Amino acid sequence: MAHLMIVNLILYTLFAAITLYLFAYVHQQVQEPYMDEYFHFHQAANYCSGNYRHWDPSITTPPGLYLITHSIEMILNNIQLLNKTFGPCSLGLARFTNVIFMLALPFVFIKYLKKMKKEDEKTSTLSALCISCHPLIYFFTFLYYTDVGSLFFAMISLTTYVYHYHLWSAMFSLIALTFRQTNIIIVAYEIGLTIIEEFRLKSKQSHILHVYTSRSSDTIDLKEYLTVLWKYGRIEIKFILKIFQTILWKCRYNICVIILFIICFIKNNFSITLGHQEHHQMVLHLAQMHYYAIYTAFFVCAHLLTSTNFLRLYRFLRTHPIIFLILLLLINLSIKYYTYEHLFLISDNRHYTFYIWSRLFKRYSQFRYLISPIYGICIILLYFQIYDRSLLNILLLLICIILLTIFQKLLEFRYFILPFILLRLSINDKKTSKLILELIQAIIINGITLYIFCHRTFSWPTHPNILQRFMY
Repeated sequence: MAHLMIVNLILYTLFAAITLYLFAYVHQQVQEPYMDEYFHFHQAANYCSGNYRHWDPSITTPPGLYLITHSIEMILNNIQLLNKTFGPCSLGLARFTNVIFMLALPFVFIKYLKKMKKEDEKTSTLSALCISCHPLIYFFTFLYYTDVGSLFFAMISLTTYVYHYHLWSAMFSLIALTFRQTNIIIVAYEIGLTIIEEFRLKSKQSHILHVYTSRSSDTIDLKEYLTVLWKYGRIEIKFILKIFQTILWKCRYNICVIILFIICFIKNNFSITLGHQEHHQMVLHLAQMHYYAIYTAFFVCAHLLTSTNFLRLYRFLRTHPIIFLILLLLINLSIKYYTYEHLFLISDNRHYTFYIWSRLFKRYSQFRYLISPIYGICIILLYFQIYDRSLLNILLLLICIILLTIFQKLLEFRYFILPFILLRLSINDKKTSKLILELIQAIIINGITLYIFCHRTFSWPTHPNILQRFMY
């Protein structure tokens, strides 16, 4: 046990040291606010100067990040460390806010994994480091964006919730919502977890609850689900409704958060975003689900690409060819009728998505259809890797991931962070060798993307004196 603790301590120390070094290095290379940092930093600088009435209409998210940065500045000032470290209202201090969140994230992931997946110390630590080093999360640790802080408070909310500190969870949910409004889905996810938990506690007293929550959906076909529902539905309906009374009471704080969110949504002209609402309109962009599936499969490929999963896939395609064909049909229909091309996607060549879209999807009109079998296979392999494949858990994950992805018109990988985390926390990842491969993959990608960001600069003809950088 002592040996394991020492190993974990060494791993975290290396993680923290590398993160702090990269923070100093990136900040040295990029000393001016870059892209959206310009709006976030100047808003934070106004708060740090005591100008709380200023608000930049270009900002789409609430002011949680800026208030946290201002709080850190006041703490450092009170202990007389501000001028010895970053200086007042500095970009370095603003960026360091996200480094603090990143250094704390592994501990939050460890607590969650131990509770939900019953993982041992070694597996939970290694898994937590893999998730924390996920390239999209890790890259934006070194810039003043809302993503890392948003994820931190969303995970704090989720972790305190599964440990049954429901009031604290609701309070952290409110903080998370001041970073990114889409964190409301985490609040809904927590309610879903409560429903599954309560149903499982009573599953021995109900045929329906036992089949829907305690058995893997691999072993049950649609006919059996419907048969059980038809046979026992009328008998057990009163029993199930009584359980919902308990669920409502346990979820009362979350329900209050959702009501408050709805009120703000209505007062904000039925829009989630605060500023530039014309550029962030909600649309039914079903193709985002396919982009998300291939994105997630790529970053967890160390767990997916196993002989067991390939054998499962072969058996599935052989025994359920009609289901796979229906899946392909739905994917192709959604590509044809529910694909959107946002103006930002085709006009900003600083993002990797610009090149993926312009050189593949836009240039070759049939490309998006030709890779539909890959989308389908990714979806099936991801399903196989989920450790709890009971029907209600699969539906809960699917609904939350859909809500987090399909209403975004813009294809931007940052929008996949939260749905990626939900699925990554739900996969079977107990093999140390696979976790090591995942971590190596993340380290290599992080090294490449940070190097490109810092050193492979270019300029636009219209702004020859301003360096542009490649990023997600």
